[in-house]
Amino acid sequence: MTMRVALVVTDLQRGGAPLRLSRLARRLRDAGVNVHVGCLAAPGPLSAELERDGIPTFAAGARTVWDIGAIRRLSRAVAKIRPDLIHSTLTHANVACRWIGRRLGIPVVSSTATIEVERAWHAWAERWTATWDRGHLVNCAALADHVRSRFRVPNSRIFTIPPCVDPWPTAIPRDQARKTLGLPNDAFVTFWAGRFDPVKRVDWLVDCAAQTTSSRWVVLLAGDGAQREAIQRRIQRENLATRVRLTGWLEDLSAALSAADVFAFPSLTEGMPGAVLTAMAAGVPVAASDIPAHRELAGDAGRIHLVSGDQRAWLSALQQLEVDAGRRATLADAARAWAAANLDPARTTAETISAYRKALRPPEPAGA
Repeated sequence: MTMRVALVVTDLQRGGAPLRLSRLARRLRDAGVNVHVGCLAAPGPLSAELERDGIPTFAAGARTVWDIGAIRRLSRAVAKIRPDLIHSTLTHANVACRWIGRRLGIPVVSSTATIEVERAWHAWAERWTATWDRGHLVNCAALADHVRSRFRVPNSRIFTIPPCVDPWPTAIPRDQARKTLGLPNDAFVTFWAGRFDPVKRVDWLVDCAAQTTSSRWVVLLAGDGAQREAIQRRIQRENLATRVRLTGWLEDLSAALSAADVFAFPSLTEGMPGAVLTAMAAGVPVAASDIPAHRELAGDAGRIHLVSGDQRAWLSALQQLEVDAGRRATLADAARAWAAANLDPARTTAETISAYRKALRPPEPAGA
């Protein structure tokens, strides 16, 4: 019998967790799962893209974080689909779907995408409702430790699903990539991609560009989000247009990665960031903040360059990488080899479906 699954996330804007979920939906569909994708918020850009690809979507239209009516609307949408399983992602969706699952008698697996430190109430909400689902999916050991310690989920209910890169970046000749993006061939290009949000600390990279004395520096920023307009105004105000360039949203990062000397990622918190994984798959040397998920990616082999400290530490690290081509080559080779061996989408999909099947088994009686 075909498994029917409802994937639910807080919103379907372009960003880390929603993008991963929409890509998972397509792979599940291709693996024979009857999949629907929904969100608590209004429909987003990913909603239209999924519908275009034949995957039904639904949205609860939440206007604020505290729009309780959205949970009722989400419950009605799920009741119409009547899935065998609900798979939720991010705290708001996790809490809502656990309540909906209890109400409708539908098993739920939740998932966490980032090791969050800035909103303590998220951990409280997760702990309070954690026993209402059948399991918790994470994509790395650092997130498993976080869920275990902060949400108090026991090991027996944590499923660690390996991450993947989907789609895999295409290698483009460097000169061609730089011409496409209007970048000088002799520039030292630091690339970042993601959601413009304070937690990503994108402004630190702008600080580095403003403070460097090198005339070769270009910081290339790709993405969208709440902080983008403020950064654009700063670029104009401080005459940084030749040093900091905003590309907008890039559906395919291949050209920017092929043009880059370094991929920089100074986030305050992360789970297993897709942008970093994609850079590693492309063989671009990565400099990233010294936080648990990035330390896991670096490994004992030092596959990424970890940076501890503030903007001054980042400026120093990028200056070192600018002059040390050997270090960049070592990082690139190690990252590319690890990515090729570990970031297979087919494996991620198969292990996700396996976790679903385990979650669908009737729970054992207490004391068994």
